[in-house]
Amino acid sequence: MYRFERPRDFDRRYFDEPRFSSASAVKLAVFLPLLAAYGLGFVVLYPAAQASASKSAAGGNDPIAFVGP
Repeated sequence: MYRFERPRDFDRRYFDEPRFSSASAVKLAVFLPLLAAYGLGFVVLYPAAQASASKSAAGGNDPIAFVGP
């Protein structure tokens, strides 16, 4: 600290300020439901895709069989 600088004031004004701006709150309010919808979609659609792939494999159309070394 230089001689011409005043020491910082750690008064209540610093702690009373909001931690999030309104833009951050809006981004968070949009992002969290989108993230939840993505997770829910994965939980719902993954078993359907797995069942479809297993039916294809049982019918002789196994996509893994066409992938060679």
